[in-house]
Amino acid sequence: MLNKIRWLVSGNGQHSEYADIVVSSRVRIARNVSQFNFDVKLKPADAERLLQFLRTTIGSLIKGEYIDIRQISALERESLLECHLISPAFLRKEKPTGLYISEDGDISIMLNEEDHLRIQALAAGMNIQQIADKIFSFEDSIGAELDFSFDETYGFITSCPTNLGTGFRGSVLLHLPGLVFTNEVEKVLKGALQIGMAVRGIYGEGSEIKGSLFQISNQHTLGLREEDLLQTITKLTSMIVDIEKKARDVIFSKARHEFEDKIFRSIAILRSARIISTDEVLNLLSAVRFGVGTGILKEVNLDVVNEIMLVSRPANIQLFYNEILEEHERDVRRADFIRSRLSRKTA
Repeated sequence: MLNKIRWLVSGNGQHSEYADIVVSSRVRIARNVSQFNFDVKLKPADAERLLQFLRTTIGSLIKGEYIDIRQISALERESLLECHLISPAFLRKEKPTGLYISEDGDISIMLNEEDHLRIQALAAGMNIQQIADKIFSFEDSIGAELDFSFDETYGFITSCPTNLGTGFRGSVLLHLPGLVFTNEVEKVLKGALQIGMAVRGIYGEGSEIKGSLFQISNQHTLGLREEDLLQTITKLTSMIVDIEKKARDVIFSKARHEFEDKIFRSIAILRSARIISTDEVLNLLSAVRFGVGTGILKEVNLDVVNEIMLVSRPANIQLFYNEILEEHERDVRRADFIRSRLSRKTA
């Protein structure tokens, strides 16, 4: 499973012009089928019937892999979360749930999450418009087969009021070490909140900010068109990227040697460590990503940085070695993997 979904953060060598700052883009829409009760009133037997109905409908429209969440291990479920294919809430569901991943990996669909359908696309770099186009195209196809819960006044009806309307969420994961260093990050993120954006950690709502990684997404959907939301996110991202670049210029004029030292110490630790934790990897990779993006580190590329960030997570590193590992063993194997990955030549 892990090998199939590495593309989620690798980008396969294809990156946008902001790839050193914009780690990834994601779009998802929430939809419910009108002939079934919403989740809060959906009985287990009806949830099972809905699951089979959706699986059949989706399978007739696109090629892909269906995963019955009940039939995979706890480790595989955690890996899906680490790869951003499912949500923490989905992981906790007691009712029957399923996940559909398209053959080319462009689209994943959670079945029986908070809403009947959570359709999402995720790509490396600043590619939010491209993946939104794919989501809308798929929605047109599946909407022709399903009767979605819809109201002429309120739009698409969802379980949570914050998704009411378009049911659309767009987000970008940003790496902002410059703003963190210059103490401007709080001011910039407050500005995002004032225009209706939410700011979260790498795993979304409720997650901690680590490695100077910030996820920015729209908070509301009611009364807003998808096109307007996409435009707002794109403009805000461009603005933050410009401010981050200026902050990096400040760093090089005032603290170049200190940051170069941090970058080279970080890559040295990653290349030589025999034991390393997930959090330490994130912090060290933050400095390395900064070095790659500013051209200081030339022997490492962003694909390698992103792959390490993905595979070194607790469940993923165990799947990589196909072993159940205790925390200490994970830290040792994680260090092994990173040393091996950094020793390979990259184009």
